[in-house]
Amino acid sequence: MKKFVVSLIFLFFSLSAFAADRIVVLSPSGCEILFAIGAGDKIAARTDFCNFPAEAEAIKSVGGFDGKTLSIETIVSYEPDLVYGSKGMHDFLKESCDQFGIELYLSSADSVQGVFDEIIFMGTKTGCEENAEKLVSEMKVGFERIQKKTAKISDKKRKSVYWEIWNAPYMSIGGSSFINELIYISGGKNIFADITDQAYPMVSEESILSRNPQVIILPFGDVTEVPDRNGWKYLSAVKNKKIYNVNDDVFSRPGPRILEAAETLSELLK
Repeated sequence: MKKFVVSLIFLFFSLSAFAADRIVVLSPSGCEILFAIGAGDKIAARTDFCNFPAEAEAIKSVGGFDGKTLSIETIVSYEPDLVYGSKGMHDFLKESCDQFGIELYLSSADSVQGVFDEIIFMGTKTGCEENAEKLVSEMKVGFERIQKKTAKISDKKRKSVYWEIWNAPYMSIGGSSFINELIYISGGKNIFADITDQAYPMVSEESILSRNPQVIILPFGDVTEVPDRNGWKYLSAVKNKKIYNVNDDVFSRPGPRILEAAETLSELLK
């Protein structure tokens, strides 16, 4: 019993020692997570792209999002005990953070469950465990509500979706993207779900046309110019006027607003 109590005390102080009280957040989704769990006051600095909620914009910025616009000197000047970035984008900071004794957390959430796990982890990291658990619980209820409506839709009856990230060259979402999962949860099926080795693959215009999507989603771009593309007027989505603009910030960030994204999608895919 004594050993058990000692172990608990050691665990408590270990977690406290690594608690984050000053955070430089480089990930827009990370910024949203911190505010959503009540840890916004622990953000010492952010990037220009960490723009939600509105309160975030009052926090000083260290610059842009990628390595070309970020400097370790500027980050260190805010005396953080945690730098919260994105895997693949901010890996280059690891060596410098190690040198300065700053913990680096790189977000790699690529699924709905991954987002839940990150929220819980950050809750523990910032001392906001209860808020984080409550948020995840509420999000799970929301997703369950959507899935009750869409679970009975057979694959044959699911509307096929082309998600356009860019069109010069064409870029879409693959099967390993969390957006692919959101589409399925919301009652649709991604036409490039079979591309599983890339979350955001380059695709050919011919492949888009041959897969004939029933719905086209444009986080960027003008929906009115799509029918004028060569051969696109024959697509089911164009014929039935199922081309939609969506808020890229809501849909592209693996954070608390993925539930809002799924709710919006489920309405568009009816």
